[in-house]
Amino acid sequence: MDMVSAEQTSLDMALTQTGAKVTSIHGLLCFVRYYIDETELFYVYNINAKNQYYLQRVLPYPVGAGIFAKPGDIVEYIKNDIKQFENASNSSNFEEFIETTQRTHQTVHAIEEVFINYNVPPEKMQEIDTELSNITNILDDIKNKCVRIVVV
Repeated sequence: MDMVSAEQTSLDMALTQTGAKVTSIHGLLCFVRYYIDETELFYVYNINAKNQYYLQRVLPYPVGAGIFAKPGDIVEYIKNDIKQFENASNSSNFEEFIETTQRTHQTVHAIEEVFINYNVPPEKMQEIDTELSNITNILDDIKNKCVRIVVV
């Protein structure tokens, strides 16, 4: 058994012990599922040619988590992510949060589709930029005025 395969088996076991369902495809591409009530957290990671692990959360909305050198770092990242989602799921705004982040992700794709396939006039580009700035200002205002949640 080679080193990557042994690390993969160890990582799969550690994630399974957190309550996740892990599916490995030839030890190079792995799917990790975890449920918080009705909400599925779905992660995908793969091992690249440099024996590094690229992790991304796919559900409930896609977020690239980054590249990790050690399998234990993936476990820690996912465990922390799960804790944060467990805490967030107690919010009265949780469903709206999920819907908003999904719509935001769809908007990113729509912006890309428009700019790749259409000749966008400068005034429309400015309009989009202004609206995105408004959203950024709202988020900054929340960060400045609301109590930060620390999950341990």
